[in-house]
Amino acid sequence: LCAIGIAGLAISAEVDFGRDVRPILSDNCFACHGFDEGARAAGLRLDQLDGATEDLGGYAAVVPGKPDDSELIARITTEDEDTLMPPPDSHKKRLDPQSIALLRRWIAEGAPWGQHWSFQPPTKSPLSTDGHPIDDLVRRKLATKNLNLAPRAATHTLARRLSFDLTGLPPTDAMIEQLGENPSGQDWARYIDGLIGSPHFGERMAMWWLDGARYSDTDGYQQDAVRTNWPWRDWVVSAFNNNMPFDQFTIQQFAGDLLPDATPEQILATCFHRNHMNNGEGGRDPAESRVDYVIDRVNTTGKLWLGLTLECTQCHDHKFDPISQRDYYSLAAYFDSIDETGQAGAKAGPY
Repeated sequence: LCAIGIAGLAISAEVDFGRDVRPILSDNCFACHGFDEGARAAGLRLDQLDGATEDLGGYAAVVPGKPDDSELIARITTEDEDTLMPPPDSHKKRLDPQSIALLRRWIAEGAPWGQHWSFQPPTKSPLSTDGHPIDDLVRRKLATKNLNLAPRAATHTLARRLSFDLTGLPPTDAMIEQLGENPSGQDWARYIDGLIGSPHFGERMAMWWLDGARYSDTDGYQQDAVRTNWPWRDWVVSAFNNNMPFDQFTIQQFAGDLLPDATPEQILATCFHRNHMNNGEGGRDPAESRVDYVIDRVNTTGKLWLGLTLECTQCHDHKFDPISQRDYYSLAAYFDSIDETGQAGAKAGPY
């Protein structure tokens, strides 16, 4: 009964294509009915609305508003193993009842489509006026698991959590004493402003970007004698501490050296493209290393700015995301214009 209740809660919520439907289709259908034309089976394409609703000779995979007339529903619910989808020989599990119910409701609601999440601007959810907006969002998620919010933590515990979240460091005794036992909203605001104004705030925020940008103080291979990327790390920390707008954060790391009258700091920002591993091994083919670096830049750009894994398209059109092999190597051509030898420690063009 509890399981049925939880499933009912999930189904009663508004069905969102990107959140609820696309992951099911991606995990179970796109490998054979997705973007990759070379791997597409039966001429059926389910990653686009036109393909999913195409007339296939008196029937269609998805008939908006009519789940019982949709071949997709028939195929995922049939007991006939010869027509069941995903097919048994794909070694994928049969769709669970909750996934089937979500697909049925989505089609019944008109099969509203949507793009990959990274191509859509974020939108605010309608929020309750009861308490803090974050509490409202957490409360909704807890409700799907039949749970409630925990009691409010003690002042010193909240202060400690805030300090770790915003600076990565514990608060000092003086900071806790200044808050007092029963701080007001203004007291908390001053405490938070103090944490954000700390130079350690930028260090904490930069940590995630440095990880995504594959920064380290090592070349990743045999020797590290010439690795001096730490000034770029300091640039990122400073950008967070100064609340640099994200568009400028992007432009300067991509092409700060091409800006009119570029400053030394703007040129330094392009070190983002120098965080990859460098190989200085004597037997290494420099041309091969240079290509490795180009591929690294393309893949890292895809993860951080597009929210996509581009690696698959090195060999074929993407089976799950709308990226073709041509797209991949068009982007690779942009990075392939960098003048460098590919060998660590050697002169690398304008850098």
